[in-house]
Amino acid sequence: MMSKQITSLVLALLITTAAFADQHSKPNIVVVFVDDHAFEAISAYGTYLKDFAQTHAIDRLAKEGMRFDNFACANSICSPSRASLLTGQYSHKNGVLGLNGSINDSSPQYPVELQNAGYQTWLVGKWHLKSKPKGYDKYMVVKGQGKYFNPTFNGSEGTWKREGYSTDVYTDIAIEWLKTRDRDRPFLLSLQFKAPHHDYGHAERYNDQLADVTIPEPPTLYEDVRNSDSNLKKEFLARTKFHMLHADSSQGGGAYYFRHLKDTAPNQMWKHDPNSDKDKIRVAYQHQIHKYIRCVMGNDDNLKRVLDYLDAEKLTDNTIVIYTSDQGYWLGQHGFYDKRLILDTSMLMPFIIRYPKLIKPGSVNKDLCINVDIAPTLLDLAGVEIPKAMQGSSMKPLLKGSTPSDWRQSQFYTYWGAPPHYGIRTRRYTYFKIANHPAELFDRKIDPDQRHNVAGKPEYKDSIAQLEMELQEQIREVVIANSQLPGNATEKRKKRKR
Repeated sequence: MMSKQITSLVLALLITTAAFADQHSKPNIVVVFVDDHAFEAISAYGTYLKDFAQTHAIDRLAKEGMRFDNFACANSICSPSRASLLTGQYSHKNGVLGLNGSINDSSPQYPVELQNAGYQTWLVGKWHLKSKPKGYDKYMVVKGQGKYFNPTFNGSEGTWKREGYSTDVYTDIAIEWLKTRDRDRPFLLSLQFKAPHHDYGHAERYNDQLADVTIPEPPTLYEDVRNSDSNLKKEFLARTKFHMLHADSSQGGGAYYFRHLKDTAPNQMWKHDPNSDKDKIRVAYQHQIHKYIRCVMGNDDNLKRVLDYLDAEKLTDNTIVIYTSDQGYWLGQHGFYDKRLILDTSMLMPFIIRYPKLIKPGSVNKDLCINVDIAPTLLDLAGVEIPKAMQGSSMKPLLKGSTPSDWRQSQFYTYWGAPPHYGIRTRRYTYFKIANHPAELFDRKIDPDQRHNVAGKPEYKDSIAQLEMELQEQIREVVIANSQLPGNATEKRKKRKR
C-alpha cells in the first residue's frame, strides 16, 4: 500500500515538474504593433530617410534578429489589418472588410489560443476594431483612433483616463503589468501605439528635432497623377482626400496643403511661391515628414524602454519581440499621403523580429510574407497547435534560415474602399483589377517607383497571361467567391442603382 502511495506521489511530482518545465520553456512574446509606420522611416531599412529617421531601438532589433523586406498587408487599412494579424485570416474570412467590420465569432484569434495554453496575456493601446478584445487577461484600449494626449481607456477593469503623451502612457502601463507578472508563466504583451498615424501628434520633447533640416524628398513627390496612365492613381486622386494638393475638391482635396500651411512657423523653410503647385507640395511634404519622424522617435524611445526592461529582468533570451505596423504609408510618393492601395509604399509594412534562441542576428529575409502569417507563426513558436481555420503560414522555417519549397510565389490583396481593387504582388510584378477599368500592371524590376502602368504594352502579353493564372490560383487558395471580390461587388451595387 505504502509503495503504491509513494509511486503515485512520484508520478504526480513528475507530472507537475514537467508542466512547470514546459511553462518555463515557452517563449514570452512582445508584439509592438503601431499605426501607419512606413518601412522607409526606419533606418535599418536603409532608405532615403535613413539619416533622418534614426530608429536606434528598432535598429537594435534588426541587428539582433531578422528584418523582412517583402512583408505585405492583405488589405491596407487599419481595422482589416488588425483583424488579419489576430485571426491569421484574410478580410473576407474574418468579416472585417473595412473600418466598420467586426471579427466573426467563428474566427480563431491567437491571443485566445495562447491564453488557453497557459499564457498570461495583456493588451494596451489602440484597438480600432468593433469587436471587443478576446484572449486577454487584462486590456486597456482607447476608443476608435484615440487621442495623442491624455488618453481615455476602456478596459477589462472599467474606464479611466491617464495624463500624458499616448505612446509614453501605453508603455508605462505595459511595464507596470510586466512588473506584476507571474514569473512562473510565459506572457504575451500586445503594445499598440497610435503613432505615427495622421495627424502626427508628437511629444513636446521632439519639437526641435530636425527643425532646420530639409529632409530628402521621395522621387515621385511631384508626379503628375492627374495625367497618369494608371486609373488606380487617378481614381484615388478623384475619390479620396489623400493627396497633398490635387485631390478632388468634393472630397476635401487641397485641405492637406492649406491646413498644414497654417501650422507652419514663419521661418525660411516654409517660404514658397503661392502660385506654384510644386512649391506648395514641397512645403506640405516638409511639414508632414518633420512631424511624422518626430512621432517615430517617440515609438523608438518607448521600444527602448521595453527592451531595457527585458534586459534588466534577464528575459531577453527567451522573449520573442516583434516591431511591426498595420500597413505601409505614403510619405509623399506620387504626391499621396495615407495608404489603401496595392502599390508597394502602401502595401509593404515593416516587420522585424528578434528571438535569440532561434534567429541568427542580423538576418534579412526577402520571401513573400503577409500579415496573415503572424498569428500561426506565434502559435508555432509557442508550441501551440495552429487552428485549421487560419489561412496564413508559419514563418518558423524562415526564421531558422530555410525557405520551404512550396512557399507562396505571390501576395494576395483586396481593398473594398475607394477605389475598390484586388490583385497580386509577385517578386517582380504588381498586377491588379479595378472596378470598371482594365487590369493594370507595374513592372517593379524596371520601374521600382511604380510610375507607369504597362498592361497595354504588347511585350507584357505573356506575363499578364501567367499573372492572371496566378491570380486565379490565389483566389481559389484563399477561398473567396468572385461575387465577394471588391470590384465585382462594386459593379453589382452600381447596376442596382440604375
